[in-house]
Amino acid sequence: MDLVQLVYYSRNLLKDDDKGQLKLLREILATARTKNVERNVTGYLIFDRAWFIQILEGDRAEVRATYDRIARDPRHADVTLMDMKAIKQRSFTQWSMGGAMRNLDQQEVFLEHGISGQVDPTKLTAAKIVALAADLAALEARKRAA
Repeated sequence: MDLVQLVYYSRNLLKDDDKGQLKLLREILATARTKNVERNVTGYLIFDRAWFIQILEGDRAEVRATYDRIARDPRHADVTLMDMKAIKQRSFTQWSMGGAMRNLDQQEVFLEHGISGQVDPTKLTAAKIVALAADLAALEARKRAA
C-alpha cells in the first residue's frame, strides 16, 4: 500500500446559525465515516464556521479520489491542497473521520497552538494543522474516557 497523508482546507459555503452548522458537521462526519471505512481512509476534520480543514490518510489512490470528490462538493469553495506526502504510519488510526467544531472546551488547545481568534488556514502550515488535529483528537479521547 502506498500510504499518504493529505492536508487541505476549503471555505464553507453554507451559512447558518451555530445549531445549523453543528447539524451540518454531524451530517458530513456521518457520511465521511461510512465512506472512509469502505475505502480504509482515516483522518480528522477541523471546522471553524468559515473553514473546513482536513487531514486524510490512506492509500494514495483512495485519498486522492476522496479529495477530488470534496473539491467538487458544492458546500466547499477555494479548495486548497496544502500537502500530500508519503507516510510510514497513520496519525489518526482510530478515526475513520474524527472531527471537531470549534467550541469553548477546545479553546485551550487552539491557544496552545497560537490560535486565539478565528482559524485562518492560509496562515498555517500542514504540519501545524496535523499537530492541532492530534491535540484535538487527544482531548476528545480524554473526554470520552472520563
